[in-house]
Amino acid sequence: MRRVEAEALVGAPRDEVWQLLDDLEGLPRWLPGVRAVSTSGPAHVGTLYREHVALLGIPRARDWEIRQHRPPHRQVRVAREGSLERTLVLTLEARGSGTRLHAAMELRSSHPFPFGPLHEMLGTFTAGASARQLVEAAKGAFEGRPRH
Repeated sequence: MRRVEAEALVGAPRDEVWQLLDDLEGLPRWLPGVRAVSTSGPAHVGTLYREHVALLGIPRARDWEIRQHRPPHRQVRVAREGSLERTLVLTLEARGSGTRLHAAMELRSSHPFPFGPLHEMLGTFTAGASARQLVEAAKGAFEGRPRH
């Protein structure tokens, strides 16, 4: 397993940051690269959603499932793409009038050794960028960058 992490101090109360992250269909309004989201319903354990993204200009879809949902503290989302499973762990901590948003992306390959670790290592490049982009975009949504 490989893990990449990113965090930011967001200038908004934890409940407001949680609402932003929990509004799955609203992701395209503030998260760059996300073109559309279709969901099975409001966010809770078991909610399924499909994220339509453009990666280097190439459209693709990624299916996610919410596995843990503890408002306004922690949410765990899992996506499987072929032999690579991505687990996104979002944690929010109140810090004064703001919120510490932490995103950890865990990658697990089902390929046997030595290919699995190599597969996971290669995946960390896009996973790390995605985690950083998510926390920075959430910060920007509250601190001056207008939402679409």
